[in-house]
Amino acid sequence: MQKGFPRHYDDLNDHLEKLDKAGLLWTVDHEINKDRHLHPFVRWGYVGDVGTVVSTNPKRAFLFTNVTDSKGRKYKGDCDVMVGGTAGSPRIYAASLGIDDAGDDFTALSQKVYEKWVHAFSNPIPAVEIPSEEAPVHEVIITGDELKGGEGKGLAALPVPNNTPGWDTAPYFSAGLWITKDLDTGVENISQNRCSLKASDRMTAMWLIQTNGGAHNNWVKYKERGEKMPVALIVGAPPALQVIGPQKTPENLNDLDVAGGLVGAPYRKVRCKTVPLWAPADAQIIIEGWIDPAKLEMEAPFGESYGNMSVEEYNHSITVTAITRRRQAIITSMISQMAPSESGVIKQLNYSAVMLNHLKDTLYIRQVKDVALHGPMIGVSRLTVIVLEKNTPRTEVWRALSGATTFMRSVGKITVAVDEDVNPNNVEEVLWAIAYRTDLMKSVKIEDYQANGHAPKLRDREWEAKIMIDATMHYPMPPVALPTKEIMEEARDLWLEAGLPPVAPRWKWYGYNLGDWTDEWTKCAERAVAGDWLLNGIRTASLVDADAVGGPTAGVPRKGVVQYNEKTGEVEYPPGFPLRDDFSTDV
Repeated sequence: MQKGFPRHYDDLNDHLEKLDKAGLLWTVDHEINKDRHLHPFVRWGYVGDVGTVVSTNPKRAFLFTNVTDSKGRKYKGDCDVMVGGTAGSPRIYAASLGIDDAGDDFTALSQKVYEKWVHAFSNPIPAVEIPSEEAPVHEVIITGDELKGGEGKGLAALPVPNNTPGWDTAPYFSAGLWITKDLDTGVENISQNRCSLKASDRMTAMWLIQTNGGAHNNWVKYKERGEKMPVALIVGAPPALQVIGPQKTPENLNDLDVAGGLVGAPYRKVRCKTVPLWAPADAQIIIEGWIDPAKLEMEAPFGESYGNMSVEEYNHSITVTAITRRRQAIITSMISQMAPSESGVIKQLNYSAVMLNHLKDTLYIRQVKDVALHGPMIGVSRLTVIVLEKNTPRTEVWRALSGATTFMRSVGKITVAVDEDVNPNNVEEVLWAIAYRTDLMKSVKIEDYQANGHAPKLRDREWEAKIMIDATMHYPMPPVALPTKEIMEEARDLWLEAGLPPVAPRWKWYGYNLGDWTDEWTKCAERAVAGDWLLNGIRTASLVDADAVGGPTAGVPRKGVVQYNEKTGEVEYPPGFPLRDDFSTDV
């Protein structure tokens, strides 16, 4: 432990100041309801030209300094909310990584990002422990009975926004970073996954199995050994740590040390108060808790980056044991759901850099010049474009294509190799190359056994193939993951009242039902918009045995949806509860 150890990197407050000076931040002091209007307000910055990965992108981050909720609570002076401040645009993402970039050459930025990550992986810097009394995130410590009591207590005292109002059933931390620890190595993993509020001292977590993430792998070890699992959620991480969450980092490295490699200085860490984990001392908020690996709780619906709602499933239930925070904190939230979105930009640049590193420096395909994962509408993991030097040997072309589709198990459903004269970030140019530079009998391969990954669950088999299939609906699908039309129209009025430039949508801008939905989830969503999400937490409070439903991410069948009776306050369970959906996923 080193007392008086100084910070040599930006925290979130520094980052926002720099974004403001660069003209990349809108500070909104207009009163905004976090349950109904906050995310739809930001969405208007993504449905027009802003949000597209182009050189003229004017996208800014948002800082809301006058947040309210549907119950009339006011959070001004206690907690602000930031959205889009990590990767609202490629230029904002560059600022998060400490890269000086004017945003006028996306290919050049991709190369800078690639070099930054390669350096950090090769040169991690161990974090340094500082005492609790010097940690900004320990200015306020809330434990025990202070967490209990429902409204206005614990988690319910934080202005966590609804992400997809009209469909989501509770406020979600969409930019929170989970800290988990490998039982064998002691290595701490930091991953960005959604987190739903259930009660003032209870929340749920969804750790995606299909991407082979560290959080899930760590949970498996705790479950096998029958031990309770400590976890901590970082809210408002320093920017260079925030970008770690969606990234695929080496499993033998502590992610806090990788963040040190990104900034060229050691991060400051502090011991958590109620769990045996380290946390970043310069975060805004840390939420500590424990998981019983033998139990799961119903979680979701939630609007996902692949453009549909993720419907109700069984996931991890966390008993909160402490909330530590700054006296005046900033909650970070990520605009996700239907691309274009902030989550699309951060994954596009993160994944592209790591895949480029894999192809060039692991597979030694030296002719690879660039990798681009397309974002708008399809959410990054479905279309990969590889740029190769002119006259690359055919064997190296196919090694690159194969390597790109196997590096990450669920990335690369459609993968295209193009020449240097084709802009991989321009879909029209890529389609032009496909149309006129291929002999389809020789130039196309369709292979089976690709993981479904972060996408709507398949209902006809456990995996899918690489390359295209009929993209029309084959069965009812969950709603389009955007706020409802009514709420989006209300948010547009607020946007104009706040004096922001007019916006005109170019993509889908409101969500609608595609058939796979229930009336109960609509009621849950209406309660969340009204600020009554605590009632939804009561609805799901009966935990289920993990093995009984087949483990995390097992779906709740429509006939097995639990009902909350608002007249009696009773929870009504279907016969045979808990029921599991009859489709499965290759894990």
